[in-house]
Amino acid sequence: MRAHPDIDRLIAAAERDQRCFTPKTNTQRQATITRLRSGALVRPHRNAYARTAYWASLNAADQARHVIRELARQRPNRVFAGLSAAAMLELEYGWNLHNGGMVFLASSTGGNAHSHVSLRHIIMRHPPAATIVRTRERTGIVTTLAKEQPEDLAQRDNAAGIVDVTRITTPERTLVDCGLRYSFIQALPMFDSALRRGLVTRDGILGICDGLHADCGPVLRLLHYANPLNENGGESLCYATILEEGFAIPELQHVFLDPDAPWTKYRADFVWHTPDGRVIVLEYDGTDKYVDPAMTKRRDIRDVVRDERAREDVLRRAGVTTIIRTNYDEARQRYPLRRKLLNAHVPMTGTLMHERRTDVHGREW
Repeated sequence: MRAHPDIDRLIAAAERDQRCFTPKTNTQRQATITRLRSGALVRPHRNAYARTAYWASLNAADQARHVIRELARQRPNRVFAGLSAAAMLELEYGWNLHNGGMVFLASSTGGNAHSHVSLRHIIMRHPPAATIVRTRERTGIVTTLAKEQPEDLAQRDNAAGIVDVTRITTPERTLVDCGLRYSFIQALPMFDSALRRGLVTRDGILGICDGLHADCGPVLRLLHYANPLNENGGESLCYATILEEGFAIPELQHVFLDPDAPWTKYRADFVWHTPDGRVIVLEYDGTDKYVDPAMTKRRDIRDVVRDERAREDVLRRAGVTTIIRTNYDEARQRYPLRRKLLNAHVPMTGTLMHERRTDVHGREW
């Protein structure tokens, strides 16, 4: 295939800025189509291209962000909403939500006949907007959530270092839209991570709900159970599964002291103290715990397992009667985790996954 310096420059600039690229001239468009047909490029969205090998190296959330950044460059006044805004905020959620490659926009009127099939419009007359600003620093590209309007960013001292600007719905509105669109298990990691990072307050989310002519029962339920003590999306998924399966709400990140060495402390992910005096611990094990050098501190896996056994010995000395271990796959499949909790006689609330409580206003939670 014949070299095309213009396309190579577009690709290099796009990858440096972590986005897709768009050909500008007819010559560039023809060269792009040639490479697309040969398999050297992919087109994840209309007028958004990327090098195939580079695209395959990205996870689904990063792929979504690459598309959104390029679409924002094409039309700076767009306000991205829903899952697209959640992706730009880098909230925790299952990447399978991006299956289908949909891009969500805030719109006062909804889509039209000329809208691309991958665009979804969330209707809001006056969308509460925030601005994602990325700047190039000595340490790399830094992302911030700015209060300024895009037109005011030029007044910044570091304006020359701005890589790109993307308008999104505010974190509060983003969570409400996602809470209304996705299931409890899918949305809870978003709420947990937003609260954990201090992006939202519960009152702020309630304020958005109060201004909507919609049943915000699912959002109220998410707010009731959301807990920033869940340290990552996997723990949030596990926690949501526990609740959906009808088990009692566990304590999160509970600290146990070693009776033989009180200065030694261990935190357990989920803990139940039962009326009959039992103490049940559920530990969520991410796969990175055993395969990621950053998590294992480059120790042999046998050393990691040995440390886990020593940790369990301390928990038992501290009064823990039952220790359960689970992982992402078991939480996602639900039944394996449910069976382990039932076998350990974890208390049930009596409210099963197909039931809901209501408040005095008849709202479900």
